[in-house]
Amino acid sequence: MKLIALLLLTALISTPILAFKPHIAHYQLSIDGFKIAEETRMLKQLKKDYLYTANAETSGLVSLFKNYTIAASSTFNINRYGIDGVNYKIIEYDNKKLSKNRTININSNLGIVTSVPTKMQPKKITWQAEKGNIIDPLNIFLALSFELKNNPRQFWFSYQIADGKSIKKKEFKRVRNQDISLQGKTYNAIKIERVNHQGNAIQAYFLAEFDYLPVLIKQTEKGKQYVYEMIDFKPL
Repeated sequence: MKLIALLLLTALISTPILAFKPHIAHYQLSIDGFKIAEETRMLKQLKKDYLYTANAETSGLVSLFKNYTIAASSTFNINRYGIDGVNYKIIEYDNKKLSKNRTININSNLGIVTSVPTKMQPKKITWQAEKGNIIDPLNIFLALSFELKNNPRQFWFSYQIADGKSIKKKEFKRVRNQDISLQGKTYNAIKIERVNHQGNAIQAYFLAEFDYLPVLIKQTEKGKQYVYEMIDFKPL
């Protein structure tokens, strides 16, 4: 009996983790059906970590009277529990005026998140986290992608998310697959919903054809519907 238990444990430990493939993806953002911005996300593999970047800018008619840009980056690694954050940065400009500038360092081994002083946040702040991995707002959907790829039988997901203001726990559940239309084609997508959303509902759709990345994200907040739709994907 002990031998069987040992063999099972060894099999679990030696199960290979399917890592991410470097890629670049382009998304289009709409609010209440009106296209307002485009975003480029890129994933690169470093020596030990991954670097995930996002650059968004207003587009179309909106850009004629509103120039809003967002640049964010997330450095993280992968362990047997999934994605574990290392560093998160976000900078936002509103008509070329700096409106947000936050940087945090994450150490899940010590269970702490520490802010890096900036002009907009000059004081160093430290937050205490619970035991376990810590992620950030940028890599949250990559964390879900990792689980869908490596744990296909898992239906409940819980994460600690640090954003430079606080650490909050968010939970998601996998529901029935759903057909979606993407760039004129129909796909059967894995659907994930946020639970206990408190007015900030999120529905995300993932496709195995695109390395289990989110191809469509719908978010409802304060009566407005935000839609992120993948318009291009390219492996690097």
